[in-house]
Formats: sequence, C-alpha cells, structure tokens
Amino acid sequence: MGEHPHGVWIWNLPALSSNYLNRLIECKVKRVYLKVFDGKSRVMFWGKNPTFGGEQCTLEVIKQFKDKDIQVYGWGYHYGTPNIDDQIDAVKQALECGLDGYVLDVEEEVKAASTHNDVKKLLVGLRPLVPAGTLGYTSFGHPGFHPEVPWTILDDFCDIALPQIYFEKFGFKDTNEEEVQECLKAHKTKGLTKPILPIWGSETDSKNPASASELQSYLNRFPGSSIYRLPELRNGTLERSQAWNLIYSDRPLVNTGGSEPADFDLPPLTRVLRQGTKGKDVEALQKALNALGFNVGDIDGDFGIVTENAVRDFQVKAGITVDGEVYTQTWKELSNSFDDNIVVIAPENPRIKLANFAENEAAKQLQWKGGSSEAEKYLKTFRKPMFDIVDEQGNRQISTLNPVIYDWCAAFVHFCCRETGIDVPIQPQGFWATMALVESWKFWAKKNRYWNPKGSIVPQRGDILVFDWQRNNSQLDHIGLVRGYTPGDSTIQTSEGNRGNRSGNFTRELADVAGFIRIV
Repeated sequence: MGEHPHGVWIWNLPALSSNYLNRLIECKVKRVYLKVFDGKSRVMFWGKNPTFGGEQCTLEVIKQFKDKDIQVYGWGYHYGTPNIDDQIDAVKQALECGLDGYVLDVEEEVKAASTHNDVKKLLVGLRPLVPAGTLGYTSFGHPGFHPEVPWTILDDFCDIALPQIYFEKFGFKDTNEEEVQECLKAHKTKGLTKPILPIWGSETDSKNPASASELQSYLNRFPGSSIYRLPELRNGTLERSQAWNLIYSDRPLVNTGGSEPADFDLPPLTRVLRQGTKGKDVEALQKALNALGFNVGDIDGDFGIVTENAVRDFQVKAGITVDGEVYTQTWKELSNSFDDNIVVIAPENPRIKLANFAENEAAKQLQWKGGSSEAEKYLKTFRKPMFDIVDEQGNRQISTLNPVIYDWCAAFVHFCCRETGIDVPIQPQGFWATMALVESWKFWAKKNRYWNPKGSIVPQRGDILVFDWQRNNSQLDHIGLVRGYTPGDSTIQTSEGNRGNRSGNFTRELADVAGFIRIV
C-alpha cells in the first residue's frame, strides 16, 4: 500500500486563492483530496466545476500538482443510486486525468437498505479501475452511531478508511481526545479492518472551531490524517478555516543528538505489552517509538496512555491491526526499522505459541475461492473425513469430495493448533461430526476438561473462544482464538477464519461469547 502522507481536502478549486499551489508548498502538503465527482450534478464528472465554471479535474490541473510533488486523490459524493454505469464512467474519466487514488464519500443516503446492493455493484465496478491500495471510503466518524451504513461492504472492497472525525463539531464526550478515541474504538468494535486515515474538520460553520495548534497535534499524532478543507473565497472574503495555518509534512525523526535515528537493536519479545505493563522491554519499545517520531515522552519503562497512543499511531502508519497492544505483528514492524534479522522468540507456553501463529495467519486475510486457494490448506484435512461420515441409514453427510465449501472457522482453528504442535483430533471419539463443526470442539473440550463457560475464567491470549450469536445457549455458531483481552472490557480481540469467507484479526462483543477452551 505504501505510506500515506498528511493531506488536505479541496471542494471548489476555482474558488481558492490564485496562489494556492505556492501556499500548498509552503505548508509542505504532499497530498490533496480533490473533488472530481458528484452523483447529483448534471455532469457527474467534475472536469469543470459546475458552480464556479473553472477547471477542476483535467490533465493539466493534475499535472500542476504532480510537478510540485503533490499526490492527487479524487473524491466524490455518491448517493447509493442505481445508475452504476454512469457513475463508474464518470469516475473513470477522472482517473484518466492521472489521479493517484479515489475516495467514495457515502453518508446519509446509503443508510437505506435498498441502496446497499447498488453500493456493492459500484465498488465491484470501481475496484479494477483504481490503483491497488488506493481505493478509499469516507463516511461518519463513529460507525456505532450510524449502523445502517453498509460498513462491511465498504470494508470488504476498499483499501483505506477515512472517517470524518470532526471533533470540533461533536459533543458526545467531555473532551475532544475522548471523542477521537471513541470513534477509533467504534471501528474496531464494528470489525472493520482497513487502515484508518482520520479526517479532522476545520470549516466555516463550526460553532467551536479547533485551534491551529490542536489540529496540528492531531495531524502529528495520526500519520496519513488530513484536514477538511481548504477555505474558499466568497465575495472576496476568505472563509474561516485553519487549514492554511498548518504544516503537513511527515514528522521528523526524533533523534538522540545526531542526524540519524538512535542505533539499537530491539530485544526478543516474550510477552504482550499493553497498558499497565512495566519493564526493560517496555523501555525498548518507548526508545523505538521515539526514534521513529512517535513521541512517548520520558523513557521510563511504564506502558501508560501516552505510550498506547504512540503505539496506535505507529500501527495506523504501518497498516496493521490498531489495538494499542504490542506483540508479534507490531514488534516485527518496529524491528524492521532497526534490525531486519530480529527474531521474535515466543514463550514455551503452547497457548502463546498458538496465539502468535494464529495472529500472523489471520493477518493474511485469506479467502476460499476454490480448491486452488491458499485458504484450502485449512479445509483439506477434513475433506475425506467429512465425506466418510454416514448417518444411521448409511447415507453420506456430504455427497462429493470436491468442490466442497463449508463454514471453515473451525478448520482455521484446527489448522493453527496442529501447526503449533497442539494435538487436536480430526473427529472426537464418541461424537458424530469432525472438528470442522463448532459443536465438536465443545464436546471434545468438555470431555478433556478444557471447557470454561463465559464468566468462569478471565480470557487469556491463546484461549479458543466459541460464539453464540443468539445469546441463548441453544447453538454454537462460530469459533476463533483470543488475541487479547483487558479485564473488565465488554469487547475482546480475536483471530478468526471465515468471517464472511475471510480470515482476519477482529474485535468482538464479549456478550456474543458462549465459552472458552483453554488447552493446558
């Protein structure tokens, strides 16, 4: 995907002051988000601005930005309407002007369920046209407040999420920082997986506008974040906005006195680092974050809220799971900046080894699309055993060996166990089904005294967890592995296979969990 620089949004290019290019350079802007489409304009492609009449998106305009080493992402407002071919053609015209990427703006209009299929069709059509890694979506800052938006569809097809975290217009928490963190947490709770590049608002209609220093601090803390939007000239008067008063360059490395970042090796990591942990490994983490420009302040070996925020910022920039905790995936990304040969040594505890393997395996986000898919490795162990199962009348439960696709969440867990040396049977003795069925795991776990109903233990990294979506203990629906849990939280971090036919690392509601399987 590559790195995402800070950016600034443009609505009406001809309405900007005439020296906008020079001012962008002075502000060290490396990316602009230029409006190039509107689904309700008479001509949807904004080659010329329909309001101000000047050039908006042309080969010449885009070249002017690029000659100044400024990336240009187009964006447009889509209304969930069924004229998909027209929308795709308009965006295609914009892309042909040399855009580096494209962002769909979808908001109130796509809350209607009747629009969701059209949104999906639009994304299917745009996906092959937009350069890899650069298709994004922008919508409300807090998805929990707007559950009707087709978040999962957007997450499945897009590469990046640009939520509108306009804290200067919010008011649902006591502080702006609390609001920002709530918005980010809501994306995790929703199970959204794409890197988050927040948009901070600075608009003329804000009753309590954020100061330049506060906006600058959020730009600095969140790599790839941006400001909405550049102020326009209205009747000779420039709109109120702080966008021109900010510096958009990447943060400089924080050094220890020389011109290069601190030169040291990260030690092998043997535990999860999270808020509340202390020690030399936390001290090494803080040194690494400081050296890379993610300021944690004093190097004290105490993992507090400032260190957690720096970890989250790093995870956003690295394009990995953003949870504020440090283990294999985050440690490897950090170590690549200092020592490419670092080896993360896991403890001998088999549950921790299992969690490490599952987290990295889930991060591949594999899908099953047929027998040649890489995800077939999870399922193939069960092909023949499932085929061989017959009922009391001698009828096979599955009629053919291939192609067969079934819910493979349990197959993913089984694969992770076997790959890390944990002996799990293909079919529990005395049970009618293989371990490809979630109920088989509960049967096997109870028989071996591994089963723990929810509430009987505090979940730990490497536990296996099973889900009951109906929350009535009538049927187990899904299975995964615990990636992390903070006691007292209502959510839990997981590694899973087959969430919508895709593996991944997610945040789940603890209320949906029926129990835990703890192996040794």
